[in-house]
Amino acid sequence: MAFYKGNPDIIIRGGTVIDGTGKPGVFADVAIVGDKIDYIGDLKDVKAPLEIDAAGKYVTPGFIDSHTHSDMHLFANPLCQTAVRQGVTTEIVGNCGFSMRTGLNGVAFDPAGDGIKCVYDYNSPAAPKGSMAAVLDKAELMGTSMNTAWLCGHNDLRVLADLRTTEYTEEQFQIMADFLEEAMEAGFIGFSTGLEFDPGVLSKPEEVEKLAAIAAKYDAIYTTHMRDESYHLLDAIEEFLNVIRKTGMRGMVSHLNVKYDNGIPNEYLEKGMNMLKNARNHEHLNVFCDMLPTTFATGNALAMLPPWLYAEGWEKAQEILADPAGREKVRNDLNRYWYFLGAGQWDRLLFLLPPYWPEVAQTPFQELVKKWNKAPVDCYLDVMAAAPDLAQARTVTMQGTMFHEQTMIDSVIKDPIYLWQTDTRVSTDGSDGKLITRNNIQDYMSMFYFFIRYVRELGVISMEEAVCKATSRVAEFYRLENRGILLPGFYADVNVFALEDLTINATFSNPRQYCTGMDYVIVNGTPVIAKGEHTGARAGRVLRHLPKK
Repeated sequence: MAFYKGNPDIIIRGGTVIDGTGKPGVFADVAIVGDKIDYIGDLKDVKAPLEIDAAGKYVTPGFIDSHTHSDMHLFANPLCQTAVRQGVTTEIVGNCGFSMRTGLNGVAFDPAGDGIKCVYDYNSPAAPKGSMAAVLDKAELMGTSMNTAWLCGHNDLRVLADLRTTEYTEEQFQIMADFLEEAMEAGFIGFSTGLEFDPGVLSKPEEVEKLAAIAAKYDAIYTTHMRDESYHLLDAIEEFLNVIRKTGMRGMVSHLNVKYDNGIPNEYLEKGMNMLKNARNHEHLNVFCDMLPTTFATGNALAMLPPWLYAEGWEKAQEILADPAGREKVRNDLNRYWYFLGAGQWDRLLFLLPPYWPEVAQTPFQELVKKWNKAPVDCYLDVMAAAPDLAQARTVTMQGTMFHEQTMIDSVIKDPIYLWQTDTRVSTDGSDGKLITRNNIQDYMSMFYFFIRYVRELGVISMEEAVCKATSRVAEFYRLENRGILLPGFYADVNVFALEDLTINATFSNPRQYCTGMDYVIVNGTPVIAKGEHTGARAGRVLRHLPKK
């Protein structure tokens, strides 16, 4: 074309371009030069070294997952196959107050990052000054197949300060403050809390507010897995809003939905959503919430246990669980987190996933109950008691049936206050073929599920709006500059696919099967998925947030 004088490296031809803004799709070609989109329009007379036929397919921005825990596996799995094969080109990692521990159970990190040691290498209060900032340097040195933006987790600041009580000393707070400021200076995008989990569950609101105020100096974001998602849900939302009011930060409530039959009225979800909307509309607070797409979910198994059980160390907890009277006391004090389990609805527990006990992780929980011929609660307690130490007890996850689909549609899918997330980790397979990841179906299908179930099968949201929720809205809120929209000058994170081709292959009984149907996934101008296969490219970048103080 006479009016286009560029020399593109890639041309994507003849697709329906959905630009991520919510506007209707248009038939157009896309030219990519280097790591940027150079032109969108008619390129029929222009040639490129790589030309992708997108006829009959959608061309969209790469999906941005607003809430994952992939940092727990990333350093052993830089190819990020479970994510990029679902079109995810960027993840927000370090959520729920966790930004340090790994779920790798001793498996070695990828050697490409060996030149830098960070808090993930130390994984203890012994981590030295500079090791939090080094997280981003290590990720850059190693290289990954997707972009990452990192949150600094409150729970791990407490671990680094060796803080295991409600009250902190001045020295302990200073350790937390120093690591947090170090993270912000390095380019972490925000501060996350997980106030239902150890050890953040022991903190007071004042501690969180003081730390958030430090992050606020850097125009950082605040995200929270709230202190309670059941009886005290509305109080927990108010605690979150108070942080935003006092700091002026942007804020995200993680996975806001109400588990069915979990001890509270169903209208609590609507009340909670209205609290956030009122804060947006009347107080002009920049707050959102996010939620995963499935009616089942994954949670932290340790969060069911009363904190007093392990307050004196894990060996003491094991002694209590081995004593009949002590175990009975614990059985009677499981009224937290997944309250429905404490109420005896163990039929809703699908899997317990202890990394230290593969046989259990690969057995449906109800089968485990029959095999062991014990009460379900005792099966759960036996698995937790088998954890070698508290650090490994924290790594135990569980899957259960949580939400009504119609509630998901009425809130998460249709309401613009929600962003989409998966709450997953990238899968990890060692070079020797040894499995080093969770037996978790969600890791292998959650982003595809959004589009397959709600766009293709039910039609309750348009393709344009679905893409917008998974791209530009996330990029705008997290201030991921020049990402999330197909526009000349923006980074070339691009997906090419036909909606009817998207296929989930994972099952509960055999979860470790990748999704198929993504023809091309391009990250910063480099194909990571080409003709449905991973190219081995590590084209992702660490998206540092470095505003002026």
